Amino acid sequence: MHSNVLRGMLTVAAGSIMLLAGRTAPAYTEQQGAADAGLPEMVVEAENEVRQDIHKSMFEFPLSAAVIDTFYASVDEQVLRVSPVQGLNPFLYNPQDLGSDQVPHPWLQDPATDPVVTFYPEDPEGHSARSWQLVVTDYRGSTFRTFNQKGDPPGDLKWNGRGDDASMIQVGYPYSYVFSVVDKGTNTYNYAGTSFRIPAVDYMEGTERRLEFSGDKVFKKDQPKLTRAGEDWLTRAADEVRRDQPRSPLKVLVQAETKALAEKRAALVAEYLVDEMILAEDWIETEAVARPDLRSEMDGLVSIRVAHASRDR
Repeated sequence: MHSNVLRGMLTVAAGSIMLLAGRTAPAYTEQQGAADAGLPEMVVEAENEVRQDIHKSMFEFPLSAAVIDTFYASVDEQVLRVSPVQGLNPFLYNPQDLGSDQVPHPWLQDPATDPVVTFYPEDPEGHSARSWQLVVTDYRGSTFRTFNQKGDPPGDLKWNGRGDDASMIQVGYPYSYVFSVVDKGTNTYNYAGTSFRIPAVDYMEGTERRLEFSGDKVFKKDQPKLTRAGEDWLTRAADEVRRDQPRSPLKVLVQAETKALAEKRAALVAEYLVDEMILAEDWIETEAVARPDLRSEMDGLVSIRVAHASRDR
């Protein structure tokens, strides 16, 4: 703000003006003007004070991370994409955890990690158990994983998603389980559980980290186009990799019923990750695999693989 104080004469300037008078100046009449027409100037007998205030308007963009953190809407998403993340501490951003200053997306769903599934085996009839068994079967009805033990069943049973042969559960495929109890009289009681599917999983295979997603959750049916849910899954995967392995090479493997469809989808996923993570185009390797035996409702698989991952899972 600039302030100019003028005393002894009246000055009119462009801009915003406020007049503050100490005393009222004597009136000037037309008769007096005629009598004093020969005077070279008008003398004001009194003290007049003129103050000119200049106000500069400033554009302000108020942003409250506390408000944004309470719910999610498309408007919030747009704000988070363009706002400096340093202004959001400590709600949504921690520079110690991320490999870049890009805003994470904590409102998006995470892939399943260990334990992938937790069972709560219970004998509803309350038999005195000598032993129990829980068998997980795949979509073919074949045994995939077996748990058994003597005595009463535990209150909960955590499963890392691996089968008896150490292979990982296939995302998107239906699995079911049967819980059995053998009482002290050697009678066996079987209880069939409900079928379940895992849409996404995050696990380690040796030194390689794998984030796998069911094709029907990522792509439009039989098309090389992402769904909105698919974009969310890939965005969350980018957050995870950027935070934990920001400098590790990446590979995108896509399975589909035809090689051509798998190639187009792999290129699409790689392009999305390059844009989301701000990477060079040659940073991500792609591989397309044709699986004609895929169940039609599964619509393939997306596997994002991080080489030389150091994080224990």
